[in-house]
Amino acid sequence: MQRTTNQDHMLSEEQIRRRRKKAKQARMKRLRRLRRLLIAGMILIVAALAGLGILIYRNTYTGVINQGKKALVDGNYAKAEQLFSKAIEKDGKREEGYLNLAKTYEDQKELEKADTLFEKAVTDYPDSVGVYRAAVEFYVDSDQTDKISPIMNECTSTEVLTALDDYVAKLPVFSLDEEEVYDDVQELTLSSKGKGNIYYTIDGSEPTQSSTKYEDPIQLSQEGETTVRAIFVNQKGIPSLEVKKTFTIRFPIADAPAVSPTTGEYIQALAVEIRVPDGYTAYYTTDGSEPTEGSQKYTGSLMINKDTELNVVLIDKNGRKSEVTTRKYRFSS
Repeated sequence: MQRTTNQDHMLSEEQIRRRRKKAKQARMKRLRRLRRLLIAGMILIVAALAGLGILIYRNTYTGVINQGKKALVDGNYAKAEQLFSKAIEKDGKREEGYLNLAKTYEDQKELEKADTLFEKAVTDYPDSVGVYRAAVEFYVDSDQTDKISPIMNECTSTEVLTALDDYVAKLPVFSLDEEEVYDDVQELTLSSKGKGNIYYTIDGSEPTQSSTKYEDPIQLSQEGETTVRAIFVNQKGIPSLEVKKTFTIRFPIADAPAVSPTTGEYIQALAVEIRVPDGYTAYYTTDGSEPTEGSQKYTGSLMINKDTELNVVLIDKNGRKSEVTTRKYRFSS
């Protein structure tokens, strides 16, 4: 230190000033270089972190979905399918993966693959609101509302049914029991929970929204079997599953026909009268044999003038027969 001080005394003030300036410049240069190194290092670290962040993001559920959407927009269906399937593998309960994969199938006109996708999804995740919402939204957007009820009808999750209550179309309820055989004209009423309309057919055809809208009770007045098929369509235009029931009406068989005059011995020709109830036709024989539909039909005029055993039966349009009435007429000279 002493030596340096002595040397400084030996230098002129100008030389000292220059030396100090030069030393300061050297220090500033080192600081600037160190600063540049630090900044470059920070930039590299930030870039590395950003790159890592991008890599991590691209591998997240949302990142994979967004990549799939871009591939779909670009028309790269194979890549889109791969990415959306990957998203589903990451989280099988979220709706975006299913919804976008189904749209990818739709764009390729492969709707059966979308059906298979949702059938498997609701089987694998029966309590997932996201899975069911994806199916419902897809079928609504693709005008396939008839496919919603088959899926929702199998759902047993209260959470799902509550969350998607607007999309649940309840089955129509029939007031009559199809297991019972009725012996008189019946009045059938149809009802369903929720707001909407019921549509039905009685000609055996499949009910649609173009079928007869239920407004008044259905009169079942024909003897035999009548098949009623009905659906309920809720306010969102979603049809329920079909309910199909067959009702049977068997009117009581008429008693044995009333035939007059009664059995007896007569001295002159008889005009025989047979009382025929509505819905029946009377057939008769005069040779003692049992009458059938192939026998003589009673038309309101029957004259007997010789010994005769008259047998009469009533037959309805369904071929059901009454008991046979027998009258024996004898004539004396």
